[in-house]
Amino acid sequence: MSADTADIKPVKLGVVGLGRGFMLMLPTFLDDPRVELVGAATTSELKQQEFEKRFGYRAVSTTEELYADPNIEAVYIATPHEMHRDNAIEALASGKHVLVEKPMTIRVSDAAAIVESVEKYQREVIVGPSHSFDVPIVEAGKLIASGKYGRVGMIHAHYYTDFVFRPRRPEELDSAHGGGVVFNQGAHQVDMLLTLTGAMPVSVYGCVGNLDARRPCDGAYSALIEFDNGCIGSVTYSGYGHYDSDADQGWIGEMGALKPPNVYAVARKNLSQVKNEVTAKQSRGFVAGSHVGDVPKFHEHFGNIVISCEKADLRPTAKGIHVYSDDGYEFIPLPLEGSPRAEVVAELYALVRHGMSPVHSARRGYVNVALCEGIYESFRSKQRVEIRMSD
Repeated sequence: MSADTADIKPVKLGVVGLGRGFMLMLPTFLDDPRVELVGAATTSELKQQEFEKRFGYRAVSTTEELYADPNIEAVYIATPHEMHRDNAIEALASGKHVLVEKPMTIRVSDAAAIVESVEKYQREVIVGPSHSFDVPIVEAGKLIASGKYGRVGMIHAHYYTDFVFRPRRPEELDSAHGGGVVFNQGAHQVDMLLTLTGAMPVSVYGCVGNLDARRPCDGAYSALIEFDNGCIGSVTYSGYGHYDSDADQGWIGEMGALKPPNVYAVARKNLSQVKNEVTAKQSRGFVAGSHVGDVPKFHEHFGNIVISCEKADLRPTAKGIHVYSDDGYEFIPLPLEGSPRAEVVAELYALVRHGMSPVHSARRGYVNVALCEGIYESFRSKQRVEIRMSD
């Protein structure tokens, strides 16, 4: 153990759900000395056995058994969206802090219930990971907050991916269960705007589209969000596997790894050869011999973002921040140091070990859910929707 890590007391973390979300966080959990995986809950006996084999701690079938373990200080919830409410409230009631995948819930009423439980049980919720944790976004937010470039007035964010054509469970194609791209991907863009504006949303006007009858889900959206500091944010997303925004990032993928530029529509082609989509999805979870993907060389990102301030435009990327100011052009390099999602663990560690209130709190998670729900409501009513904050 190095001198830098000798004084670290790792957070004892239990995991609920050993699917794809857990796999994407696993490299960070394994690499970061501030956290230790000490238990898991999953209904899959094979995953229970694999967890116990790899980590040496017990994996159980129910959350009740996991939450009863006094050795566990916090839990990471990576279950399907519609299960987050009950999983999180039960954990809070058991005296555990919670790290829950975005979106916190898929209904404002459920998000409000979690906020109430945080206050009732005096434990905290961190909603993450999301791309608002990405270092280039955080650093861009700091530049804006410093006032160096004047007031922020407009933010434009868009991302085009193959999300819709990746293997999915039936629920992931059903908006009633949080399927489609609004809650899955809109939650990222909404949270990035919260970081960059440093403000609360006032209203949203949104449109949602299903552009391919072969995939019965909402696969695209575009929305205009008004903030209480006068900033306007526009967010657009399409998951239909045609244009690939990673081309504009120098073929750096969302997870920070380089990707081959000469492979077009590979997700569509791969899905056409899949016989059982649910089985294919499960194979991307935590199983024997499972592999996350290529090692990232850069920060994670979520497409193209241009931030317009009074004295400059800022463009955060996987490599750093481009600044186009009154005084000229500047590039601020931000090389990847340590684990790609170390910022998530840092916020959890600061909460559990030092009692620091989280940035990505349950109240912020409520705002995120309200905005995503507002996009749907606006699309149905064809009207601008006001965003109401939790009391």
